[in-house]
Amino acid sequence: MCCSQMFSISRIEAVYISRAMKAMPEAERDRLRTAARGYVSAARELLGGDEDADEGEAITPRPGPRLACPALAGDACSIYQARPIICRKWGIPIFNPAKPSELQACELNFRPGEEVEVEGLIEPQVALLEEWVELKGLAKRSLGYRSTRSTVAEAILDDFDQAADSGESANGK
Repeated sequence: MCCSQMFSISRIEAVYISRAMKAMPEAERDRLRTAARGYVSAARELLGGDEDADEGEAITPRPGPRLACPALAGDACSIYQARPIICRKWGIPIFNPAKPSELQACELNFRPGEEVEVEGLIEPQVALLEEWVELKGLAKRSLGYRSTRSTVAEAILDDFDQAADSGESANGK
């Protein structure tokens, strides 16, 4: 279920995915590129072609349209070692600054009736979020990016690693 949420990733994460793509066998890269092209087409259709509909930085998956991540092959992530932070965090209860009175988590990680002790969960996540936003802002300013967000599909299709090395961003963004 989590792998079918539509979410954005940072340009830094896109660089790591681009590097992972380069290390894969050609057949796997081709399969992922085909899946990513399908994802981009389906996402445009679902979102009405408005790529900049949500210029805010995604902290958690957004409610609404669902579309399987192009890196998902069966029940496994094809880019697991380079997966974005959101994918690494979603299994644990996470703090969303847009909804400060609640923690979010995948219900599949808990037994019915099981309670989560929230003490000590929120503060480190707030600190991590603040540092992450600061790092992305620094990258945006230093590298001249118009936006610090991207998608897994774009990271599969474009060479963000080369863009990072040249001080430019993939697709001129």
